[in-house]
Amino acid sequence: MFFISIELQVNYYRMLRLTGWEGQQFDIFLFLVHAIGWIVASIVMYKLTAKWLARHRLVYVTTILWLPYSIIFTFLFTSIFPITNQGDSPAPVQGLILFAMIFLFPFYIAILNFLCRFLSADNTQG
Repeated sequence: MFFISIELQVNYYRMLRLTGWEGQQFDIFLFLVHAIGWIVASIVMYKLTAKWLARHRLVYVTTILWLPYSIIFTFLFTSIFPITNQGDSPAPVQGLILFAMIFLFPFYIAILNFLCRFLSADNTQG
């Protein structure tokens, strides 16, 4: 989920050029992809975490474990699809947005894990 979101944002100009869409149309498309992806991924992550990790303290390791996977996927993607057209480079402000995403994503995972751990504990007691 995090990797796809980053790549969609970093490759914004490349996708505009390849699809031929206008910026406003593509912004709406990206918003829908992000919103639907976030909702679906949250539900899937909640169910998987509740099923496999909710009763273990290992659930909190996932707040850190996403980072190496994101780095590996990003490295592979940039190796396979390098930016060859200079006009496809991301805007300078994109780095600030990515820093905010990298900072906030562990909190999102921690909140999701917290909910899984305590909501599944309530279900087993009642």
